[in-house]
Amino acid sequence: MNKKINNQLNIAKAFTLSIWKILRLIWKCSKFNTSLSLLVTIIEGAILPLNMISMKFFIDSVTKALAAGGGNKTLNDVFLWLAVQFLITISGQLITQLNGYLQDCQSRLLNTYISKLLIEKTNELDISYFEDPSFYDNIEKTNNESISRTMAILETLMQLIKSLSTLAGAVSIVFSLNPIILLLSFLTTIPMFIVNIKLSRKRYDIFTERMQEARFARYLQSMIMHYNNIKEIKLYRLGEFFRNTVLSINIKHMEQDKKMGKYQLKNFTLINVLNNTVSLAFQIYVVLETIRKGLTIGSMTMYISALTNIDGSIRSVLNNMASLYTNNLYIDNLFSVLNLEPKIKADSSLKSFDNKIINSIEFKNVSFKYPNSEKYVLKNINLTIKSGETCAFVGLNGCGKTTVVKLLSRLYDPTEGVIYIDGKDIREYNIETLHRSMSIVFQDFVKYPFTVKQNIGFGNINKMDDMELVRSAAKKSGAKEFIERLSEKYDTKLEKMWTNGTDLSLGQWQKIAISRAFMSDACMLILDEPTASLDAEAEYELFQNFRELIGNATCVLISHRFSTVKMADIIYVIENGHIVEAGDHKQLMSKGALYHKLFNMQAEAYNLKTDKDNVENSDMPA
Repeated sequence: MNKKINNQLNIAKAFTLSIWKILRLIWKCSKFNTSLSLLVTIIEGAILPLNMISMKFFIDSVTKALAAGGGNKTLNDVFLWLAVQFLITISGQLITQLNGYLQDCQSRLLNTYISKLLIEKTNELDISYFEDPSFYDNIEKTNNESISRTMAILETLMQLIKSLSTLAGAVSIVFSLNPIILLLSFLTTIPMFIVNIKLSRKRYDIFTERMQEARFARYLQSMIMHYNNIKEIKLYRLGEFFRNTVLSINIKHMEQDKKMGKYQLKNFTLINVLNNTVSLAFQIYVVLETIRKGLTIGSMTMYISALTNIDGSIRSVLNNMASLYTNNLYIDNLFSVLNLEPKIKADSSLKSFDNKIINSIEFKNVSFKYPNSEKYVLKNINLTIKSGETCAFVGLNGCGKTTVVKLLSRLYDPTEGVIYIDGKDIREYNIETLHRSMSIVFQDFVKYPFTVKQNIGFGNINKMDDMELVRSAAKKSGAKEFIERLSEKYDTKLEKMWTNGTDLSLGQWQKIAISRAFMSDACMLILDEPTASLDAEAEYELFQNFRELIGNATCVLISHRFSTVKMADIIYVIENGHIVEAGDHKQLMSKGALYHKLFNMQAEAYNLKTDKDNVENSDMPA
C-alpha cells in the first residue's frame, strides 16, 4: 500500500515539475502576452457570476412590476437591470473575442519559439544521436505532438483559470444557501476525473508502443509521393505492396482506437447519467427551499443557475487537470530532446584553429566502434598525412574508409587512440573553427531545395551572395556549363516538388556538391566518393588540374575509382578496419597484394590491359 502511495506521490511530483517547466517555457516565450492573457481570462471567468446576479435582480424587478401593475418606478428598475444585463453581455463578448485573439497570438509565438529551440538543439547534437532509432522516435513524437500539445496546455491552463474564476463566483452565491451542496457537487465529478486520467495513460502507452510502426507508415507514404521514387515504384509495380503495408498498419491502429472508444463510451455514459441525476436532485432541493423560505423567483433562478455552473466549472477544472496530465505525457518528449547534451561540445575556451596551411595530420593507435556496438570498425590505425599531400583511402565496401573521414572531421571521437593535427590533439581545438577549416563532399551529399546559387553558396554561407566566388566554384567543378543552360541560371530553384523547380541528373547534383567544397579557401579538402556519379569525361576534366584547383590544401580522398586514386601522393588500403598497405600507386602495384588485385578487377571490368606500361601510364576511364 505504501509503495502504491509513494508511486502516486512521485507521479504527482513529476507532473507538477513538468507543468512548472511548461509555465516557464510559456513565460519566456512572451511575458507581456502571457500576463495580459492571464488578466483577461480571469475577467472573462468572472463575467458569468456577474451575469447570474444581474439576472436575479432583473427577474425580481419584472416580478415586482407585474405585481404593482406596471408603475413608472418599477418599470425604471426593469429597464435599469435590463441595461446592466446588456452591458455585461456585450462586455463578456468583447472580452471573449479579445482573449481568443491574445491566445491565438500566444499560440503562434509559442509555436515559433519551440520550433526555434528544436532546430537549435538538433543543430547542436552529435551525429551519433541521429544513428539511434530511439532518438528518431523521440524526434517524431516531438514533431508530431509536442508543439501542438504545448499550445493545448496553454489553452487548457487559460481555460482552467477561467473555470476557477467562474467557480469562485458561483460558490460565493451558493454558499449562502447550503455549503454541503458544494461538497456533494465536487464529489460527483471525481469519477469522471479518474476515468479521464486512466484513458490518458492508456492512450499515451498505445501512442508510444506504435510510434515506430506509425513512423514507418508515414515514411512509406512519403516515399510513394516523392518525385525521385515514382519511376522505380511504377516499373516494379510496388504501389499496391506499399498501399497494403500502410493500410495494414492503419487498420491495426484503428482497431486499437475503436477499443479505447468503446471503453470511453461505456464509462462516460454511466457517469453522465449519475451526474444528471444528482443535478436534478439539487434543482428540486432549490425549488423546495424557495417555497419553504419564501425566496424570490429571481433568487431561485440564480441558485439553480449557480449550481449548474458549479457543476460545470468543477467538471471543467477536473477535465482540464486530466487534459494537462494527458498533454504533459507528450510534452515529456519535448523536454527529453531539449535536455540532450552533445557529446562533442563547441567549447569557445578551446584553441581556435585558424591555420591557413595544415602541416601534418597523424592517427596514432586509433580504434573506433560506433555507439551501441561492440564491433570495431577501425582497429589500431596509424598514419601520417603531410602538408599539401593528397591522401587516398581504398578498400571494399564496409571496410571503414568513410569512418576515417567522420573521425577526421570530428563527427565522432576515437574510441581509443588520438588524432593529431599539427602536433595537437584534435579534441583540444574549438570544433567550430576546425569545421571552418574543412571543405567536405560526402558520398550522400544533400540536395537542398533552394536555388543553384544557394546550393553552391552553402559551402561558405558568409559569402553566399558573392556571385564571382559562386561562379568560380561552379567553373572549378565543371558545373558552370549546365548551369548556364538552366532557365534562370544561378537563380533556378532546384527539386521538381516546388513551383518552377528544376530537377538535375545525379551527375549534375554531384557537380553542385563539389562546387560547394570549392566555395571555401579551407586548408583541408575531404572528398568521399566525389566522382561516383560523374561520367568518365567529367571526372577526367575535374582531376586533370586537381592540384591547381585545390592550391595548398591537404586533401583526403575516398574513391572506388582507381583512375581517381592513382594521382594521390599516398594511398592507404583498408581491409576489415586495418591498414594493410600504404604507398603511392606504383609502389602498391609492384607489391602484387590487395591493391593490385582490386585495380586489376576494375581494369578487367573496363577491358583494359594490365601490363606494366598500361598500369603506369594510362588513365582508367570511369
